[in-house]
Amino acid sequence: MKKVTLALALFGVIILWSCGGSEEGKESSTKVEIIVQKDSYKPGEKDALIVLKAYADNDFETLKSYAGSAQRMVMKDEFFENNSFIKGITHWNGSFKEIRYYKEEINFKNNYYLNAIVYESPDSDQLTVLKLKSADKKLWKLSGFGTAFPKKDEFNQMSLEIPE
Repeated sequence: MKKVTLALALFGVIILWSCGGSEEGKESSTKVEIIVQKDSYKPGEKDALIVLKAYADNDFETLKSYAGSAQRMVMKDEFFENNSFIKGITHWNGSFKEIRYYKEEINFKNNYYLNAIVYESPDSDQLTVLKLKSADKKLWKLSGFGTAFPKKDEFNQMSLEIPE
């Protein structure tokens, strides 16, 4: 029983450690240029543009720099071949239609999530969004693999401003 408890505790620590939040692996890429220049950006918007451009350009190294260590371990070169998110990016025009935020408390820590619309399906209420997370509202990383497919109603319930 002690071995099972120890294994579960170790697994939990590894998962929590790998969820990002540290600056490890946060090198910037010289390959990616932000196409849309603005006077001011919403929190995380520049990072979202860089990540989405990396997806569009199949820039694996930049994506890995925004991933947590668990994601980096499973990312392989074939990542772009089997990713359904890539199909939604083909419609991307270089900017986001809308960005929304929400906050979740996980293990007594606030995590902030950015959701940027990449593509809105004309046939359904399904959205393709880029999803990033931050523990401090400054350093943004991929949430999962940075992909989400919420319904419009779910997206509209999120905040236009980053929560306090």
